[in-house]
Amino acid sequence: IEKIEVWQETEEAPSPDVSFIPPLVRRRLTDLEKAALSVSYNTYPHGEDIPIVFASRWGEMGTTVKLIRQFHLDGEMSPALFSTSVHNASPGMVSLRESSHSSYTAIAAGEDTIKAGFIEALAMRCRLLFLYAEERVDPIYTSHLKENHKWSAFSVLMDTSSARDVDVCGIPEKFDDFIHWIGQGSEARG
Repeated sequence: IEKIEVWQETEEAPSPDVSFIPPLVRRRLTDLEKAALSVSYNTYPHGEDIPIVFASRWGEMGTTVKLIRQFHLDGEMSPALFSTSVHNASPGMVSLRESSHSSYTAIAAGEDTIKAGFIEALAMRCRLLFLYAEERVDPIYTSHLKENHKWSAFSVLMDTSSARDVDVCGIPEKFDDFIHWIGQGSEARG
């Protein structure tokens, strides 16, 4: 593990810092894209082409809810909004910002999303960026969820080409637990 960047919504940091993005582009970003761009900015090796493994349980939920409401009210959906509703929109934005031609993968696996994304990163056996992001869950869904989900993201620049002896059953599934676990692993490696 080379670098780790973490951001969670707090009173002190109510939104991710995307001041490095030009204002005209910034205003069109979704919350998920802002979170992903914010954490990847300090971890992606600028000027290099490396793969991205992106994981998000809910993906572009806010955009999807807007589209559903728009369809319900107007009988149609905005093509521009629809283009940012896909699960790979956030890693696509990171790839565009970095002018990268390397591959990116987008993963959603319910409660196991972080774990599934990390296993995918391990399986790629190369230097890559593991990126996780979630936006706030729309209030219409919060009563159906077991736990409160915060707007949050992390990015890990890592080389998995020589990774071995990883107990995949021991990979934490919750955000805070994973950050603690991956941080301990990077400290142990030096």
